[in-house]
Amino acid sequence: MSLRYAILGFLGSTPATGYVIGREFAQGAGAFWSALPSQIYPELRALEQLGWIEGTHDASDRLNRRVFTLTAQGVAALQQWVEAPMEYPPERDAERVRLIFLDRSAPDIIRRHLLSHAAHFRDKLATWRVIRAAMTDGTHRQMRARLAQRPAGEHDLILLTKLLAYDGNIARAELEIAWAEDALTRLEALWSVAEEVAEPI
Repeated sequence: MSLRYAILGFLGSTPATGYVIGREFAQGAGAFWSALPSQIYPELRALEQLGWIEGTHDASDRLNRRVFTLTAQGVAALQQWVEAPMEYPPERDAERVRLIFLDRSAPDIIRRHLLSHAAHFRDKLATWRVIRAAMTDGTHRQMRARLAQRPAGEHDLILLTKLLAYDGNIARAELEIAWAEDALTRLEALWSVAEEVAEPI
């Protein structure tokens, strides 16, 4: 259900085609909610049927794609959703479940798993830092569009809420990297002791 509101939030900054929304969700917006085009287009149709967005054809677009805009109903629906009490989904962490059951695997397999986990979050961390920097230096296109349509007195709060969200992702990535590195250190110590015990006298 959150995909619906993520799309509404995106359109709250600037009108966009389904293609642009899909591209942004694969990049910056994907930091918080990833979605495939096959999920986005049906949701756009549903939102239009609800009257929360409206689509018009862009005459200058040779592909005749539709540009979607948030309606007053859509603004109200988004506001109601963001202000409702947060309902956290059940925990689902494939990495931790896999790690728990890696106890029958060779050290190289477990080591590879943790190195891969750290590398994944290093990549995420680099991306999120670039996006955050673009927001603070005024080069982030979506942020500029959002600020342009809101009163100057609201700009500090708009920017800060976005920075706080990215700071949360950055902190989480740093924590996952540090956790993986600590896990490797502890495992290497365990394997080192096991090797010493296994050595013939």
